[in-house]
Amino acid sequence: MQGNNKNFLFVYGTLRKGGANDHYLQHSELVEDTCWIIGEMHNTPFGYPIVRFRGQEKIRGELYAVTSEELIRIDELEGYDPEGKSENEYERVECTVFTDESEATAYTYIAGKGFAPINEAIIGGDWLVFLARKKTGR
Repeated sequence: MQGNNKNFLFVYGTLRKGGANDHYLQHSELVEDTCWIIGEMHNTPFGYPIVRFRGQEKIRGELYAVTSEELIRIDELEGYDPEGKSENEYERVECTVFTDESEATAYTYIAGKGFAPINEAIIGGDWLVFLARKKTGR
């Protein structure tokens, strides 16, 4: 997860290239752009997705190497405070990230307790594909 002052971070929603918050990672190293974790993804009424570690869906995303400073800024975006477990919008957790050739351990953000009533599944586990379909009405 860490090496050379870098942290591996798996992103699946607005932080992906083409997402509303991709500028947070503009200076980060893209390690892998075709990768996934296992879980389930849900749409929220707020314009971004959540992920939970239940189910067996491939959640598509990207793997970045980020500095500790970049990780702190992304923690703030994601409403994550390491001291505020019960109040966090998202929790930053370790996960296994898969590619066709390998796997790695990285951080990602999963739904905090406040998202408990959210259950609109994103079939296929790809936020950007979901948005494109929603835009075209398909």
